[in-house]
Amino acid sequence: MGSSLLTADRKLFSLISIILAFLLGNACSAFADNIEILKIKDVKVGMRGTGKTVIQGRHIESFDVEVLGILANNKVNENLLINGKSILVRVSGDVIRRAGGIAAGMSGSPVYIDGKLMGGISSGWTMTDHTVGLVTPIEEMLEIWSYPDLACLPDNGEPKRWQLNEPVRIGDRTVSAVWEVAYNQSASQMKPAADELVFQQAAAEMFVEGLSGHAAEVLETKMKRNNIKFAQKDLAGKSREFVDEPIEPGASSYLPGSSIGIQLARGDINITTLGTMTHRSDHRILALAHPFLKKGGVSFLMTGAYIHHSFASVEMPFKIGAPSEMIGIITQDREKGISGEIGRFPEMVPVQIDVLDKNLQITKSINYQIVKDPSVLGMVLDSTLVQALEGVIDRAGPGTALMGISLDCANASGEQYSFRRENMFYSRTDIVQSLINEVNSLIEMVIESELEEVMPTRLLLKIEIEKRRRTLSIEKVEIKNAQVAGGGVLDVEVSLRPFREKKFVRKVKIPIPQDIGKENLVLTVSGLNMRVDDAEASVDSRDIKTGRDARTDEAQSADFDSVIRTWASSPKNSDLLFQLSVEGDESKKIKLSGKDIEIQPTNLVVTGRVDTTLTLSEE
Repeated sequence: MGSSLLTADRKLFSLISIILAFLLGNACSAFADNIEILKIKDVKVGMRGTGKTVIQGRHIESFDVEVLGILANNKVNENLLINGKSILVRVSGDVIRRAGGIAAGMSGSPVYIDGKLMGGISSGWTMTDHTVGLVTPIEEMLEIWSYPDLACLPDNGEPKRWQLNEPVRIGDRTVSAVWEVAYNQSASQMKPAADELVFQQAAAEMFVEGLSGHAAEVLETKMKRNNIKFAQKDLAGKSREFVDEPIEPGASSYLPGSSIGIQLARGDINITTLGTMTHRSDHRILALAHPFLKKGGVSFLMTGAYIHHSFASVEMPFKIGAPSEMIGIITQDREKGISGEIGRFPEMVPVQIDVLDKNLQITKSINYQIVKDPSVLGMVLDSTLVQALEGVIDRAGPGTALMGISLDCANASGEQYSFRRENMFYSRTDIVQSLINEVNSLIEMVIESELEEVMPTRLLLKIEIEKRRRTLSIEKVEIKNAQVAGGGVLDVEVSLRPFREKKFVRKVKIPIPQDIGKENLVLTVSGLNMRVDDAEASVDSRDIKTGRDARTDEAQSADFDSVIRTWASSPKNSDLLFQLSVEGDESKKIKLSGKDIEIQPTNLVVTGRVDTTLTLSEE
């Protein structure tokens, strides 16, 4: 059922992409690159022009702009493609008054002088006059379109210092330099000199819908960002009001000044930041005028956006809005802004998480699509697992869970892999974290494979969880036949005790290889978990290869397929494991039916270990 739903979602997503691409393609053919560019060398102090942005709904409005000064980076720039220039401006007019000044979410708002595009708003002055800000020159933003084959300059997170060509008088201050800090950094920690100002990039909050409580905290910690805003129920309801609002796709719908969304996840979970389109040439667009995550070449979803309101703030005004319809793909995330294409859509990874609480008899399903980015996948998956699990069980702490994983993935050449695995888990401290660790281990093994580049293309998790402790401890191991030689069979009885229940005996026959002579051997009977009181930490006591160990064998494996199949078929936490080794040298293991271990499945999490010594006879 879950698989068919995901297939239907993918087909619907593809159909929407084809229809929009057709409509946008026809409409965009008339949208030529006919906007003149105002080069930085021609920008003069005192020039006046207009900017464009959205502060309510989808309507693009204009505001006044005056050039106050030209700035240059006072450090030798390591990226030769970046000229290191910025423009100090003052903005005014009714739009700015209603917005409260340069607001977070206005980043990328285009600025025109005499009809020529000068650049996009990038930053605003914090804690004071919000009508003064910085503009990234369009010349430098246009260089992003030549980036596909180039590496991204590493972002060290340090504030940038811009030096004015000539000091500028702003209010009662004479300014000779400006510090620019990232939107997710605190400007209050800066200690500028008397003739310096501190500006902050005007990026909107990362708008998150569908996560709350502990799940929200997990995402904030993983992303290490302080500009994440989690939707309240009333705002989430408003955002859904216009998601299906009909609009006429085409050149007139998405223009410079339009609000757009850069979306990492879409569905029951929405993770988006808002910005403004700076420039458009046919299908291609430039926006933001500063980096989003600064990840270089990317494949993020571009959406339209609806602005609910722009709020005044002492630190920096900000827009509140939410993503709407899908409009294209973001392909570059660079120092001077982002770029993308309208009408072409990124491949995304469908994720479905189904959870059943066996105690409460409550079920919940979370479905969403996530961008194909390794770091984003890990961050979002953690938080959504917490949301799905804690949203059903409504508690923290111990428990037993049965989790089925269905994973599809593909390499860079398009070769497909599909794998399935079911495993049982128990933790007396945090069952949710135990499940997260297992999923993280799998995703890490896939995306960090040393053999080839592989990315998940679909993930389905089915989880049944209960508070009851369902463990099985090994109490005693007896070998019933007094003498056995090579080629014979060991008759073994294992005494097992389920938690707070009567013990029972499992009888197992273990064939001994024919080519073994008279040897002193050790029979080890164990589960993957050594500690009887807490089965959340798997212990590899006898070099038993589990799913988590599969990555360590990549160098010896022929291909990724064999690595992931080793994971899929590796012992489970509910398996009773039998292993023979030479007494005094545990590294010398005896093959049992051609394998290092004999596996006997159970329906409980097996804990503990018992070693028994035996001597093979000559006959």
